[in-house]
Amino acid sequence: QPLLEHAGISLDPASQQVSFQGSEVLMTPMEYQLLHQLMIRPGKVVTRERLSNTLYGWQDKVESNTLEVLIHNLRKKLSTELIRTVRGVGYLLELKA
Repeated sequence: QPLLEHAGISLDPASQQVSFQGSEVLMTPMEYQLLHQLMIRPGKVVTRERLSNTLYGWQDKVESNTLEVLIHNLRKKLSTELIRTVRGVGYLLELKA
């Protein structure tokens, strides 16, 4: 898979490494998967259901705040302005940084 780059974030699916503004950012596997889902659809809303299914599959029960915690962690590691919450729907990666 090709390198994904957006708003200063580089995500390498082959090595599963992430960098932000040239510096490597350490991520948990869940944080990486969540960021990957947002980066393959920049500027488009990714629903909570899609994110939950990608992260946990169909069988696992997901705690209600799990996605919020992961999003919070990504915002801390990257930038608070890059990931926007679309209330009642999901999240999107901003087109402008």
